[in-house]
Amino acid sequence: MNIAFYAEWEISPYTGGIGRVTSILTDCFRHQYGWKVYALFAKTVPPSFSKTEVDGQCQGRLHDRFGVRRDIGRNTRRAAEYIKEKRVDVVIVQTSMDVPMRLRDELKRIGYDTKIITCLHFAPGTDIFLNKLSDIKKVTPFSVNGIKTILKSVFSIIYNPLITQLTKQCYRRAYHFSDLVFLLSDSYKDTFCKFSGVRDKQKLMAMPNPLSFNSFLPETELNNKKPVALVVGRMSEYEKRISRILSIWKNFENRNPNSIWQLKIVGDGASLSDYKKQSVELGLKRCHFEGSQPPVPYYEESSLFLMTSAFEGLPMTLLEAQQFGCVPIVMNAFSSLPEIVADKKNGIIVENNDEQLFLSAIERFTADKDEWEKLASNAIKDCQHFSQDSICTKWKQIITDMAK
Repeated sequence: MNIAFYAEWEISPYTGGIGRVTSILTDCFRHQYGWKVYALFAKTVPPSFSKTEVDGQCQGRLHDRFGVRRDIGRNTRRAAEYIKEKRVDVVIVQTSMDVPMRLRDELKRIGYDTKIITCLHFAPGTDIFLNKLSDIKKVTPFSVNGIKTILKSVFSIIYNPLITQLTKQCYRRAYHFSDLVFLLSDSYKDTFCKFSGVRDKQKLMAMPNPLSFNSFLPETELNNKKPVALVVGRMSEYEKRISRILSIWKNFENRNPNSIWQLKIVGDGASLSDYKKQSVELGLKRCHFEGSQPPVPYYEESSLFLMTSAFEGLPMTLLEAQQFGCVPIVMNAFSSLPEIVADKKNGIIVENNDEQLFLSAIERFTADKDEWEKLASNAIKDCQHFSQDSICTKWKQIITDMAK
């Protein structure tokens, strides 16, 4: 079997969630199943990043939601010829819903037929990043990204409806020109159809991401946990709403002045400076910003994992926390959450926006170690159906059936 992945970056576990998933699948396909895997990508990774070994690669950006880049057509022709040369059986598109149509057209032009699976790595419709005038203050004015943000913000009355319309169109085309569209959860099928205007669900299939790590915390090590509540993620208020956690933690410190519990925040992003400023203004005494760090040591030491995101797909950090016995407390803001967290069994689900209940959940576990330990033990067990072996087996079955 010959497989090709298309993604924004070279295949590396260090380019974010999509990179980790693609790296895991690539290793599994090559080393466990003996398949050949080829990488199609837009950007090379920094020299400091380790790259996942593949059987060949072809660089060239294929995604362009606006369809205005002059090199897209040339890149797509080269990619199609490479796919034909390598006799690729299945192309897996890991970036952008606009790629399947132009790739399918080019493959048809050169007389080569292959299967295409398009993967949506977030909740449908949440890949639209709109801009407001208030965003201007958050950018470096003379950087490329800064100039883009300023232009989008100034012309938001035109840009925002246009990008929404184009994204919906891409969804419809991806559905039409793909053999299958993978969503992170069954709960997103209706959302996909509603957002895109697609009436049929026949090509939609749920395929959760595998756990990032193969190891699970031994239950005997739960006794070594420290009084630490953890946040891991991109520092972006639009999606993550970490300002809510800081506000909740302020109330926790006020109500528990003698507590030894610490809040640790791991990650980087556009809102990090705002969060640090908020922490100072609130006078937080036991809140630490750790920056961008390997998360495993933090999962291993921490007892609680806090999440107040406005939306998520199937959050990998939540699963990672569970596999290391870090009990999640999560606001109920995305439909895939019950597939990960069983309330009061392996974590706590709090009504969305209810900061008082969220605070009560934190206080409950900081005071009751026995109940915390029960949930931590269940979390380690329950997340194992997202194991790499389990998810890779699902991929193998589907790809094998498609290629018959």
